[in-house]
Amino acid sequence: MDHSNHTALLQASGQAAISDRMRELLARAAQDHVYEQRTQGAVLDEIRQRLEGMEWLLREVRERELGGLSGVLDTVSGRLDDITTRPPSWAESLAEHVEAVRDRVGLVGDQVGTVGERVTPIGELPSLWADVGTMGENVDEALRRLQAVVDGTEGIARRVTEVVTQLGQLGNQMEAAASRFSRLDKSLGELAGRTDRIEGGLVELSERLDEKVDAAAAQVEQKVEQKVTQLDQKLAAAADRLDQRVSAAAGQLDDKVGATAEQLEGNLAAATELLSAAVEQVNVRVDAGEQTLSGRLDLLDSRVDSVDGRLVAVDNRLGSVDSRIETADECLADIDTRLDGVDTRLGALDGRSASLDKRLAVVDGHLRRHDDRFDSLDGRVDSRFTSLDERVGNADSRHEARFNNLDSHLGALDERLVEVEEHMVSRFDGVDLRAEQAREQLESVDDHVEAVNQRIGQLPATLGVGQQVGELLDGVTIEHVKRLDAIDERLSTAATTLAEIVQARPDRDEVSETVTGIVEPATSDLTKRLSALEETMLALAEALLRPSRPKD
Repeated sequence: MDHSNHTALLQASGQAAISDRMRELLARAAQDHVYEQRTQGAVLDEIRQRLEGMEWLLREVRERELGGLSGVLDTVSGRLDDITTRPPSWAESLAEHVEAVRDRVGLVGDQVGTVGERVTPIGELPSLWADVGTMGENVDEALRRLQAVVDGTEGIARRVTEVVTQLGQLGNQMEAAASRFSRLDKSLGELAGRTDRIEGGLVELSERLDEKVDAAAAQVEQKVEQKVTQLDQKLAAAADRLDQRVSAAAGQLDDKVGATAEQLEGNLAAATELLSAAVEQVNVRVDAGEQTLSGRLDLLDSRVDSVDGRLVAVDNRLGSVDSRIETADECLADIDTRLDGVDTRLGALDGRSASLDKRLAVVDGHLRRHDDRFDSLDGRVDSRFTSLDERVGNADSRHEARFNNLDSHLGALDERLVEVEEHMVSRFDGVDLRAEQAREQLESVDDHVEAVNQRIGQLPATLGVGQQVGELLDGVTIEHVKRLDAIDERLSTAATTLAEIVQARPDRDEVSETVTGIVEPATSDLTKRLSALEETMLALAEALLRPSRPKD
């Protein structure tokens, strides 16, 4: 009896040790899971903070740099529009020179009128016609030069329009950069959403793992407790049965000893034999009970072994869970390496942004200087344009009057030339008629011609008519030639001075060259750095959005 109770206590203590071990393993697994969840939460918080820093950096770049550049470009485009709508300061002096040229042309017209009045009596002289032709050629040359000046101003306007188109292209490039930044914002928003989804999935996974581990632990504990209670019940029932059988056997022995006590005195040999037989029967029954108890204990041992096998399976499953947690650790290590690469790229980006800030500061300084110059130039141009408008109005009125006078003089000159032409035609007609009459009278006048020729040959010697007529013609022609030479010299000097002044004045070509020389390198550098920034941000977004391969 004592041996059976001792084995039952040993079996109960073994089951308690197994349940303690299972509790320790489950507690250790829960602690590891909580630690890993905390580390994953810290990593996700760091990723979120870095993404928020990147969003803040992009927002700052968009609000500060792009706004400043757009404002500067708007001011530059406004200044160039003002330059295109308002002529430069040198146009005032050009208008003055044109006005002086027109005054001189008016004087020339007046002199041409006076010359025409003087030419009418001596319209038959070929030298005067040649001088008038040269004067017309000089006037045509002056008109050609004025047309060249007008063409030059048109070329300046074309170049200014080209500068405006270049500024429009620059504005389109800035709009494209803004669209690229909007795409970067969208990609960052998608990246943040994906990180949130990943975080939610990790949280759900951790919750599911916790639930599964808790459920498995609860099931294992329930099964172990059930098995232990069943074993305890079976062992208690077996012990009760053994106690009942032993007590029954003892009662029977006591009855038999009481019944045969009287017979022992009479027949000790029969009593001993009966006692030995009874003892043998008791031994046989005890052996049978021990055999049945050992069989049942073997069954209990097999069931305990099956429970140990199930615990080993549970350990294997926990090992698989540990392997999955290790794969999660590897994924987190990969994410850490990628974040380190992102940190390095962000460091390079910070360096580039610092250099870009320096260059933009330099560009801001240059633009401020040009703003000051343009402000002073605007003031000067406004003052000059007001005076120019007044002078242009006065000049228009004067030129209209002078051109009207010139038109009237030219009309009068045309009428006089027509009259001279008609008079010459009439004279030539009379000459033709007289020549015909002279031909008719040649035969009758041949004799008289010789006498007349002799008398005419004697007249110059006697009267000196040829010398007087030559002196008069020479004086008139020399005076007109001198006047026409003076007019030619004045026109040539005015044209040369006008050409020198136009060449010496700064035109819009130089202004456009200076503006393009300042704007083009800044815009090219800005576009290069924006493209580099866009490439780095897109590479970062692709690296963060690329799905990691699951590791079983």
